[in-house]
Amino acid sequence: MSTRQSSVINGLLAENLGKNDLVRSADSRANQAEARASDAEHDARLNQLKVSRLEAEKKKLQEENAMYRELLSRPMREIAEISGEFRKTYIEQQQMIAEWILAQRAYKETATAIGIEIGKSAEEIKNLAARNANAILENKSMHGNNAADTPLLADHAATILAIRKKNGKA
Repeated sequence: MSTRQSSVINGLLAENLGKNDLVRSADSRANQAEARASDAEHDARLNQLKVSRLEAEKKKLQEENAMYRELLSRPMREIAEISGEFRKTYIEQQQMIAEWILAQRAYKETATAIGIEIGKSAEEIKNLAARNANAILENKSMHGNNAADTPLLADHAATILAIRKKNGKA
């Protein structure tokens, strides 16, 4: 073999080696890209599963929310029949209201007895009580019993007074 032929063969081998390096480099990059694509597909499937679970949880929570909204729209007595925790609080509240009603009835009984003792008729006592209620609601009480002094009554005084006027009691 001649020197020239050796040179050509060596040149072709070198060129081939260079091409082989390019091919190997391209194969390596292609394999890396394929691995990244596979990882991305895997991540996408996992994300889809997460999204599906979150959507299911969202639906469950929305249904639970609707159930609680419906429950809370019922009268408190019905809620107490369903919820043990609420029942205890409800019974305590009802006891306080019953005691308050008792106190109001006792004051009314006492006021009626005193009114009759000083010669007032039941009708006069009733009219005086109505005038006093209106004075309290209008914050014009003569003895410091104005609605404005009690936050809950203050919040509802205007509405109560309007209803009393509508019903001819004011």
